[in-house]
Amino acid sequence: LMYLRVVVIIFVFIFCSNVGAVSPLTFIAEDLHPYHFKNKSGEADGASVDIAKAVLKEAKLQAKFEIMPMARAFHQLAANPNTIMLSLLKTPARQSQFKWLGAVYFTDAYLVSLKSHKDEVTHLNHAKFYRVGTIRGYLSAKYLIKMGFEEDKNLILASYYQQAWQMLYKGRTDFVLMNTLTLDNELKMSGLDPDLITKRLHLADFPSILYFAANNQLDEQTANLISQALKTIKVSGEYQAILKKWQLPLPPSTN
Repeated sequence: LMYLRVVVIIFVFIFCSNVGAVSPLTFIAEDLHPYHFKNKSGEADGASVDIAKAVLKEAKLQAKFEIMPMARAFHQLAANPNTIMLSLLKTPARQSQFKWLGAVYFTDAYLVSLKSHKDEVTHLNHAKFYRVGTIRGYLSAKYLIKMGFEEDKNLILASYYQQAWQMLYKGRTDFVLMNTLTLDNELKMSGLDPDLITKRLHLADFPSILYFAANNQLDEQTANLISQALKTIKVSGEYQAILKKWQLPLPPSTN
């Protein structure tokens, strides 16, 4: 009888431990100021982080935040059912890979060059005669490859945005394909003069809406709570107030 009682106690302890060990929600993103970055205290900060926190408060949920390199973020998103990417572009290839919980913000993709680069580029095909830089692992890299650019020929891939801008300013690339909404800020944080560059070609067909993207195994109830809470803070004006705080323009649509 004593042995049976001990077995039951152990079983209950293990069961309770496993219930308590269910991993909490984790919002993840790369370091990209002012959307999501590590502040001076080493904590996740930024407009998208504030939006996620407002959503969590509205949905009465809790989560932790982690800033990490993009490659690791994708690995964690695929491996952990309770992980949500703070901002991810939706593409046909990604459509079925993740749960899309709502539009958070937008991007505005341009080919950017130094003002001293005199040749006009009126179509992306014209840029194939030059060296175009972007970031390895980004959708922009896949987009350029799909459009016929080749690495080590006319496509130069950097590891992070500071490196991509440095290569442009040093003449190692002729153009950079990048979201230009935070262009001045990125250049200043890279120690570069924003007055030396110019937007050359707007890529209207480049995916532009950023979403909360979750692992496909995220609990359906949790996914619905987050989606609904995001809609609620847009209607209430809290979403718009967060963007104003971070001096970001409002999206064409906040739905």
